[in-house]
Amino acid sequence: MRIWRAALNKRVINAALIATVVVVAVVLLRLAGATNALDRALWETRFLAGERPVSGEIVVVDIDAKSLEKLGVWPLPRRLFAELTDTLVKDGARDIVFDVDFSAASNPEDDAMLAAAFERAGNVSLAVFRQSASMSPEAGEVTNKPLDQFLETAWPVVVMVPMERDSRIWRNLYGFEIDGSAELSAAAFLGDYTGHTEGAFWLDYSIAIDKLERVSLVDVLEGNAAQGQFLDKKVVVGASAQELRDLFPVPVYSVLPGSVIQALGGETLLQGRALEKQGEAIVMGIAFLVFFLLLLTKIEGWAVKIVVLSLTALSIEIVAYVILTSSPVLVSTASAHFILIIAAASVVLRELGFHKLLSHLATIKRRNSERMLGLVFDDSFDAIVVIQDDGKISAASQMARTLFQSESLLGKSARDVLPLELVEEALSVLADHTGNKPVAKILSLSRQNGARRYIEYVVTRSERSVAQSGSTKKVATQSVACLTCRDVTEEREAAERLAYLARYDIGTGLYNRNGFEEKLDSATRTARGSGRKVGVVQVAIINLDQIIASLGFSYGDQVRKSIATRLKSHLAHKADWAALSPEVFAGVFQCDRDQDAEMIESLKEVVGEDYKIEGARISVQLKFGFIVSDGQMSPENLLKKSGNALAKVRRDRQVQTLAFKPEMDVALERRRTLETELFKAIVRDELHMVYQPLVKLADQSIFGVEALLRWDHRELGPISPAEFVPIAEENGYIVELGAWALNRGMKEALSWSSPLRLSVNISAIQLSRGNLIATVQEALHRTSFPAERLDLEITESLFIDDSLDLEFHMRELKSIGCSFSLDDFGTGYSSLGYIPKYPFSKIKLDRSFVRQSISNEQDIAVIEAVMHLAKGYRMAVVVEGIENPDQASKLKELGCQLGQGFLFGRPMSAVNLSTLLSNAA
Repeated sequence: MRIWRAALNKRVINAALIATVVVVAVVLLRLAGATNALDRALWETRFLAGERPVSGEIVVVDIDAKSLEKLGVWPLPRRLFAELTDTLVKDGARDIVFDVDFSAASNPEDDAMLAAAFERAGNVSLAVFRQSASMSPEAGEVTNKPLDQFLETAWPVVVMVPMERDSRIWRNLYGFEIDGSAELSAAAFLGDYTGHTEGAFWLDYSIAIDKLERVSLVDVLEGNAAQGQFLDKKVVVGASAQELRDLFPVPVYSVLPGSVIQALGGETLLQGRALEKQGEAIVMGIAFLVFFLLLLTKIEGWAVKIVVLSLTALSIEIVAYVILTSSPVLVSTASAHFILIIAAASVVLRELGFHKLLSHLATIKRRNSERMLGLVFDDSFDAIVVIQDDGKISAASQMARTLFQSESLLGKSARDVLPLELVEEALSVLADHTGNKPVAKILSLSRQNGARRYIEYVVTRSERSVAQSGSTKKVATQSVACLTCRDVTEEREAAERLAYLARYDIGTGLYNRNGFEEKLDSATRTARGSGRKVGVVQVAIINLDQIIASLGFSYGDQVRKSIATRLKSHLAHKADWAALSPEVFAGVFQCDRDQDAEMIESLKEVVGEDYKIEGARISVQLKFGFIVSDGQMSPENLLKKSGNALAKVRRDRQVQTLAFKPEMDVALERRRTLETELFKAIVRDELHMVYQPLVKLADQSIFGVEALLRWDHRELGPISPAEFVPIAEENGYIVELGAWALNRGMKEALSWSSPLRLSVNISAIQLSRGNLIATVQEALHRTSFPAERLDLEITESLFIDDSLDLEFHMRELKSIGCSFSLDDFGTGYSSLGYIPKYPFSKIKLDRSFVRQSISNEQDIAVIEAVMHLAKGYRMAVVVEGIENPDQASKLKELGCQLGQGFLFGRPMSAVNLSTLLSNAA
C-alpha cells in the first residue's frame, strides 16, 4: 500500500511540475503578445463561420471613384454637399452623418449655402477628430472641427477609430473628449446609444457589412438612386475612392472605408452586439485540467493522448463559437491552445523519448530530402541522363524523356535511344580516370524539315558505393556518367538574330551604322594596300516627312525598302550600302581618279527615279554629300566629313550634290563654338539691343524704332545676327533670346523722352516651341510697357508652315493691345490672301524695291500698288532701305508716309537714341 501511495505521489509531483512549466511558458508567451495574434486569427475565423444580416436602417453615400471621375475635382465644392443634403432630406432621411472634413473654409458663397442646407435639414451631424500635427510624434495633436457657422446648425460626432497593434481596426469608440467636451462617436450616434461616452467596444465582424446599402454620391445628385431608398434611414456620407486615402485595414474584409466602419459600429450597437472579451481564465483552467489528468492517467500510447488534447482544443473552439453566436462575447482561447500545444509536445517527448524523437525527425528529414532531390531531378530544367559503365541508362529526368522523345529510357542501352555522339562522349568520360574538368560542348543535329537543332551538353563522372553480392559488409565502387544537356536552338537562333540586328537595319536589309563602320574599316585598309581611293557618300531623302505626313508611315517604310532594293539590285557590285537613319543612306566604294563623279551620277539615276507604291507615284527629293580619301582617314572621320557635306548641302536650296572640302570643318567648328557660347551669352551680358529709327517722311520726325539683337563675344568679337540667329533657331534657344530681347527692348524704350513705338521681330520657332502669348504678356507686366506701343514684326515665310496656328496667336495678342507688321513684303512668299485674313496694321515694303533712284517703272508700279492695297485695308506702309534724300523725296511724291533707312539713322544703342531724341527736341 505504501509503495502504491509513493508511486502515486511521485506521479502527482511530476505531473504538477510539468504542468507548472507549461503554464509558465504560456504566461511568458502571453506577455510577449504571441497569444494576441492567435486570438485574433481565431476570432476572425469565428466571424467568417457565422454571418449576421445588417439591420437595413443605415445607408452609406459613397464619394467613390465614379463620383470623382464625373465631378472631376477634389475637394468637392461645398454647394454639391448642400445639394446632397437637400436631396436626402427631401427623400426622407432620418439622420445624416458627414464623415467629411469641413474644418477649412471654402469660398464664402459655398460655405453659406452648405450652412443653410444644414439648417433646413435639422438632422445633420459632422465629423470631429484629432490627428497628429505632423509626421513627427513630438509635434503633438490637433483637433479638426467643422467651421463654427456649420456647428451652429449641426451636431459634432467623433469619427476617430482606435488602431490595434496588428494595425487593424477591431474596436470603435463610444465617444471622446474634444477640447474639454465629451462628444458622442458617429458609431454610437448611428447605433442609438445613450450611455456613457468613455471607452470603446469590440466590433462584430460577423455582421455582413458588405451587404450594407451603398449608393454613389453622383447617382444621388443626378437622381438615379432608387425611390424610397433613404426613407426613415440613417445616412452616412464618406469617401471610398482609393485616392482619397480614407481606407483602413480590418479583419474579415481586408480593407474598409472609414464611413463603412462607422456604419458597422452603428450596426453593432443597433443589434446589441457590442462585444466584450471574457472567459480566458476559464478555458485556460479547462485546458490545464485536461493536461494534468492526462499526466496522471495510466493510458498508454502517445497517439491517444494527442487525440484527447486535439478534441479538447476543438471542443473549446466549438463552445467559443456557440457563445459568440448567442451572446456578444469574444472568448480568448489562444492561451488555452498554447497550453494544449505545449502539452502535446511534452507528451510526445515523454512517450517516445528524446533520442527516439530525434531519430524519427532525422528519418523524416532524410525521406523528405530524398523526395525533394527526386523532384528536383525529375523537374529539372535541363535534361539529365545517368549512364552506367555497361552503357545502360539508370536514371532519366522528365526533360530528358521529352528532349529525346522517349517515355521509357530506364534500363535501355544508351546507343539505342540517344544520339551516338553523346553516348561516345559519356563512355569516354567513364573510361577516363584522370579527373579532367568537364567541358560544355554543342551538338548539331538535323531535323526532318532540314532545319538544324542545337543541343548543349556536358558529361561528368561520379562514383557510388554498392553492396557486393553475397556480402552485407563489403562494398564496391561503381562509376556512372551524368549527361546534362539542353536544347539551345532558340538561344542560338536568337543570338544569330541579335548578331544580324547588330550589323543590319531590319527595315531595309542594308547595313546599319555598326555594320557600315566595319565595311568602312575594311575598305580603308584595302585602299591603303592597293593605292586606290575610298569614297563615302551619304544620301538624304529630304521629303520623307512630307511623304509620311500625306500618305502614312507604311508608305514611308516602303519608300525606304524600295530605295534599298534599287541599291542592292543595281549598285551592290560598286559599293556597300547602309541605312544610317530613317532618311539617310550611305555607301562606301573603291575608285580611281575622277571615278567618284561617275559613281554619284549612277546613284542619282538609280535612286532618283520615281517610285510606284500601291498605285501611288511617289517622287523623292534627294541630297548627296560625299568625300573621297586616299585611305589614310579613319572610318569615323569619313562618316563625319561626308555627313558635314550632306548637312551643308541640305541647307542650300540650289545645290543637290556637294563634296567635302577642308574649309567645311572650319565652318562647322565655328558653328559648334558659337552654339556653345550662345547659351552663355545672356549670363555673360554679351548681348545688347540696338534701335533703328522709323520716321515720318513729311518732317522726318521719329515715331518709332525697330529693335535689333546684337552679340559682342568677349573673344570672337561682334557676331552677325545672320550667323547666330539661324543657330539659335535650329537649337530652339531663340525662345529664350526672344524673351530676353522683348524685356530689354521694352525696358530701354521706357527710358526715352518720347513715347516711341517699339517694333520687335518674331521667329517661327517662338511660335512652334515656345508660348509667345505668355512671353509677351509676362514682358509687358514686368516692364509696365504699354501694349499699344508694341509692334510685332512677322515675316511672310511664317505663312508657309501650316503647323503654326498663326491666326490664333495674332488674335490673342491683338486682344491685349499689340499690333502687327508684315515684314519684308514682296520677297518670295507674297500672297494677297494674307492681308484680309490676319490683323496687320502695317506693311513693311522690302528694301529691294527702293533702288538708288526710284525711276524704274516696275518698281514705281509695285510701290503704288502696295500703297493702294494698304489704303484699302486701312494699313500704314513703312518703306525700308531709304539711304539718300532723292529716294525719300520720290517716295513722298508717291504718297509714302513712313520710312526706315540709313538716311535717318543706323542701328544705335539706347543711349545714343536718347541723345538723338533730346537733340531733335
